[in-house]
This record gives sequence, C-alpha cells and structure tokens, in this order.
Amino acid sequence: MAETLREALRERLEFWAALQWAGVLALLWYLLDPSPAQFATTLVSMAVFGLTELATDVYDVRQSVRNVGLGLYALVGGTAMALFDDGSLWLPAVFVLVGVWFVADAVQTVRHVGATEQEPTGREVYHDYVARQVHEAVAERAHTRRELYEALEADDEAVDAAIERLESRDAVSREGSSIRVTDADDGGRLGRLAARIARPLTLELESGERGDGEWSTAEKGSSDGEREAVRAEHERQSDGEREHQQGHQRERETTD
Repeated sequence: MAETLREALRERLEFWAALQWAGVLALLWYLLDPSPAQFATTLVSMAVFGLTELATDVYDVRQSVRNVGLGLYALVGGTAMALFDDGSLWLPAVFVLVGVWFVADAVQTVRHVGATEQEPTGREVYHDYVARQVHEAVAERAHTRRELYEALEADDEAVDAAIERLESRDAVSREGSSIRVTDADDGGRLGRLAARIARPLTLELESGERGDGEWSTAEKGSSDGEREAVRAEHERQSDGEREHQQGHQRERETTD
C-alpha cells in the first residue's frame, strides 16, 4: 500500500469516526434484523466501497474510474442476494449487471484513456474557450461557417476545431450551410444514453482502429498536442538516424 494511501487511511480512521460507524451498524442490525450472512455482506460491501472511494480520492482519478467503487458494491450486493435470498433473481441480476458495467467502464477508461485527468495544454484551453463562443453564437441564431469566422475573435482553424468538437458531442448540427444548436429531443437523449451504455465496448473498438498497440504507455495518456509532439520527436530521431547512416555510407564510398 502506498504511503499516501496509508496516511489518508490514518486520517479517516479516527476514534470518533470509528465509533459513529459502529453506531450506524448497530442501528442497522436492530432495525433490519438481518441474518449473519446478510450482515457480513453489508460489512464487506461497505468496506470495499469505502476503500475504493478513499483510493480514488487520494489519487484524484477520473469520474468514470471513481465509479468502480459503486460497481464493486453492486457486484457484492447482487451476488449476496442471489446466494442468500430465496426471492426472485431479477433484482440480484440487475445489481450484478450494473456492477459489471461500472467495473468494465472503469477498466476500459484506465486502459485506453488513462486513470487521471491530464493537465490541459494552452491550446486545448483556447479550443475549449472558442467552442463555448461558437455554441453561444449558434444558440442565438443559426450561423454559417463564414459568419462564425467573422463574428468571433479566433483564428479559422480554432473555429473549425470547435465546430467539429461540438458536432461530435451532438451539441450542434448542420442544416445546409448553416450550423445550429441540436434540438434535445427524446431520440437524441436515447441515442446519448445508448452511446454511454456502449462506452466500454466502443473504447475497445476505437482503440483497435487507432492501433493503440503502436503507442507507448506514456503516449496513451497524453493529450493530442502531446502526441503530436511525440510523433514529431520520433520523426526527428528517424531523420537523424537516416542522416547518420547516409554519412557513414558516404565515408565508406570515399574510402573505397
């Protein structure tokens, strides 16, 4: 266990905090009158959820990774209900499925996006600012791309990038040459919900299309600007190696 995690655990496990938790557990035991197996399951679920929340707080991870605690809690609870309760299995199955989804989403996020948020570069902050300006402009009325170029104090490249970003989020849409805010109809909401549910799978598919196997671990967690810098560095190194080899070749030809 990392030193920072141990220190955070010591800070949280004070005498009065432990006493309060003991009181809550005693109250649950008295009010719900659970079986020993159910009570043990509750203890394990709460411990897993608490430790997961503590770890995610210490390491300041993404929200989708934070939700792994909720997923583990649902998994343990659903499995316990299926094993120890004599009722119908549909409710435990729902808990298990929800838990599996949260855990899968967290694992895929760590694998393909990174556990922690990357510090945005200056250009990314600028692009976010331009995207907000574009959205505010088209929220008032529809604009053509040329009108946005003229109305906003931003370079054309940043405006184009902002439009593409907003379109990828379904925040704006095109009607002919005009760009307007996307209507928040039920179909759009259902589509976004379906996309969110399918996110663990789409992350894997998009990773395969990009060929993430060719990227190093550091490159996977970097921003687009950092990836471009890494690519440029690789290209410079390759150019230097080619020049070095050509120099050796010329020396051999001169010697011959």
